[in-house]
Amino acid sequence: MKNSTARKLKQIGEGNLLVGTDPHKDKHALLIMSQDAMVKKKFKISNTREGFEEGIKRVFEEVGKTGSKGAIFAIEAGSHYWRNFAYYLNEYKIPFFLVSPFTLKRRREGEDLNRRKNDYRDAEMAAELLRTGKYMDSRLLYGVYAELRTTYTNYQRLVEDKTAQINLLKSRLDNLFPEFTQVFKDPCGITAMAVLKQCIIPGTIAQMKVEDFIKTIRSGFSGKLLQIKKLRALHVVAMNSIGINEGAKAVSQEISFIVECIQLKTNQMKVVTKSLIELVDSTPESHYMLSVRGLGYLSVAGILGGVGPFSNYKSGKQMIKMAGMNPTQRESAGKSSSHTPISKQGRAGLRWCLWPAVVSLLRHNNDFKVWAKARQERAANAHPLHRREVIGAAINRLLRVVFALVKKESLYQMPRPERELIAV
Repeated sequence: MKNSTARKLKQIGEGNLLVGTDPHKDKHALLIMSQDAMVKKKFKISNTREGFEEGIKRVFEEVGKTGSKGAIFAIEAGSHYWRNFAYYLNEYKIPFFLVSPFTLKRRREGEDLNRRKNDYRDAEMAAELLRTGKYMDSRLLYGVYAELRTTYTNYQRLVEDKTAQINLLKSRLDNLFPEFTQVFKDPCGITAMAVLKQCIIPGTIAQMKVEDFIKTIRSGFSGKLLQIKKLRALHVVAMNSIGINEGAKAVSQEISFIVECIQLKTNQMKVVTKSLIELVDSTPESHYMLSVRGLGYLSVAGILGGVGPFSNYKSGKQMIKMAGMNPTQRESAGKSSSHTPISKQGRAGLRWCLWPAVVSLLRHNNDFKVWAKARQERAANAHPLHRREVIGAAINRLLRVVFALVKKESLYQMPRPERELIAV
């Protein structure tokens, strides 16, 4: 038996009832099981405080009847409905653990060849996984860390929504005015946005004099100065545009709506970014993490929102595993890949934050830059890393570094060049 499984079985203890839970929007299915895999009782409760109170009451009535020490809950974390019940249990200091929905599904399908599935069956599988030590250690976030995780998730969603709108804008421009991006490399620039909102049909632009076109754009624009040279260049390319005229008015109207949506998302991102900066400054870890050159507020917010307080961890390896960046072995029939992939069995949102953070470090932090170059240029028999492997390894290094800084309560210091060391 692996040490981790033995430790988890020790956490459960002896003489406790195991309560499997399958959360849903309206009803939660609960199944009480003894540690010898005997089902004692099963019932459903409503997803309300009254339902939770009723469920806890019935569970501890069974604890009294069986003479058990207590009860431990296993909650399938397959949707967002488990969170309400988990916070309720934590409020009353009732122990619980989370069960992976993927592990539960594979276990259920392996035991039931007829693929039987219902709420009680899922609750039974959750209790069975708890009984065999196949569960996840869980700690709920409170205070500033809970705010950070939710706010950063909101920021991530806004970035994805804005990116989707930008891609949609580019696809519409490819049909209506494909030469537009030849003049404006970034269609989300100030002048480009002003044109997209006012007048984007190339045929209409071509019929106007260049001075009238510039005047039209200025009439609906307020703010910084427009790039007049680019407006003149756009007027020139509109003369020979291959854009589609049929349905041009409808596409132009759609583009104006898309531009408004992009501007709205941009303003919302500014508000959320301001909130993230305030939240990061209120955490004890931020002072040490921000001392790493190349690591900004948004990156620190994503890391703290993903891993929570550093006091929950004993080593940087635990944080690496939380992010799903730990290397895993893949071998079949004696054949294995020359490259070791990462597990990806962690928080995808944390990896979403760490990847661009490390790309920034490799550009602006000379320590990480030299470290990465040494691994890319080492001898063939020493397994040199390609670009993506270097970024993955640098993510793990970053997590170990920030963990050490916070634990030692020290600021990051750039290594001194070899020339200076020799001179000293």
